[in-house]
Amino acid sequence: MSDTNCDKFYNRYSDAGFYFPSSVLSSYALSLHTKPFVILSGISGTGKTKIAQLFHTPANPSKKIEAAEEAGRNTSKLIIKVPAIFDRFNFPQELLPEILSQAELDAFNEKAEKFRLRGDGGNFSETYVLDIEDAHGGFQVAIYGQRASSPLIRGRFYKSSRDAESPEYDARTHLKKHYSVGDVLGLESIGERKFKIVSLNEETVIAEKQEQDLNTIERQCFIPVRSDWTDNSELFGFYNLIEQKYHVPQFLDFLLTAINNPEYPFFVLLDEMNLSKVEHYFSDILSCLESRVETRDGLHQEKVVLYSGSSQLYTDSDDYEHIPNAIEIPTNLFITGTVNIDESTYMFSPKVLDRANVIQFNEVDLESYGGGEVEKGDSFKLKKFPDFMDTKLALKKHYGDLSDDIKNHLVAVNNILKSYHLHFGYRTANEVALYILSAMNHIDDGMDTQLQALDIQFIQKIFPKLNGGYAALEAPLKEVLLYLSVEKDIANIVADKTSFPKTINKLQKMYNTLSVSGYSSFID
Repeated sequence: MSDTNCDKFYNRYSDAGFYFPSSVLSSYALSLHTKPFVILSGISGTGKTKIAQLFHTPANPSKKIEAAEEAGRNTSKLIIKVPAIFDRFNFPQELLPEILSQAELDAFNEKAEKFRLRGDGGNFSETYVLDIEDAHGGFQVAIYGQRASSPLIRGRFYKSSRDAESPEYDARTHLKKHYSVGDVLGLESIGERKFKIVSLNEETVIAEKQEQDLNTIERQCFIPVRSDWTDNSELFGFYNLIEQKYHVPQFLDFLLTAINNPEYPFFVLLDEMNLSKVEHYFSDILSCLESRVETRDGLHQEKVVLYSGSSQLYTDSDDYEHIPNAIEIPTNLFITGTVNIDESTYMFSPKVLDRANVIQFNEVDLESYGGGEVEKGDSFKLKKFPDFMDTKLALKKHYGDLSDDIKNHLVAVNNILKSYHLHFGYRTANEVALYILSAMNHIDDGMDTQLQALDIQFIQKIFPKLNGGYAALEAPLKEVLLYLSVEKDIANIVADKTSFPKTINKLQKMYNTLSVSGYSSFID
């Protein structure tokens, strides 16, 4: 029996008016969970973009808060989470009357209204410095009003160069010395603009902070790719010589937010990804993702270098005043790219396809879509929703954990491909293994599920790189088809009567296209 989160996951798509086989949705969730880069490919109008846009991970920390309140425990009004990148944080608006005098509060609201009426999106109040006491002495932060059209009360950890009138304050050294990244500090008011830290990583305060975050932090990001992307500046920004500030584009801003909130998963959708050559703007991400290795000290990876020289530059961002010269791709960031294959787009290179799970959408079932024959017998359906904060790096040990039957199939197929210089490497074998093990964990560990997962991985990980002419592909396609179908004559193969119907159906189409036109590509 599936859990409630799984039911909500599938119902979200049907309730929104979209039709996707549950096996496709299951594979998308498992693919993202085991490899943080998925490509959704196929004909236009099949809903590829909506699969990513409607994807949502369950989170409900409020139950802990309710339990704490029922037990008579008071949750903190002001909570500060120690960030990885120090800059701004949101401040509860309901605390303003405790911070400002009535005259200051009236002036604050008056300025906010003036800024709202004239459409000014900048800061609309002076800066108020708060004193915070703790067991190590104390530190100062400041608050101010921002974006009057939809007001925010923002906090700063250190004095901004844009705020010349406020006194000096800088909490960074103190917080770095006495606390760890991600520590949640619960505060109480003890006087006029004075607070005291009364809890550190208390469960109910963490839950309340999560509740605040999930209501204020946007964890999904939609970025349409344009045909003029010729380098990574549209994703990672650039130094603007005229303004003498580093330009922070949408992707980089979102990435920095993910770095500062490592306890939540963040999802990016790059729409129409192949309108430009992917290698031009995406190669840094691919390289850094593949550089990840497990060490005794945890996961290590190479950084994306944003600029050389200074350790940090001023930015044009409303959220991050400074930017470091290099950043890591956080492990809580998951990327989906949608692609349409036609004459107006660029084909993916084997290097890109090898680093992703490729899910194709070329089948259109109007009979089921129109309410006729409904989907039956789809056993590849999640019974437990993946925990996207418990992701793993695909390793040799995962391949070793596969059953002998599954490993024998992988060895046999790779040996066939090897004789034609089309074989896959250890990384692919490890990633296929991790996907199959994840399917066993989140669906069931029966052999039927294992074979279905291997069937899906054949078409998502192993065969997408296949393309070429008759001389190059006819023999390997035929050999693979005969092996997977356990037939002696290719004309006798019936895909649905085999253990690998999805793979055989796709390879049969490739083989037929090859026979007619002399050329075929798995990605069509």
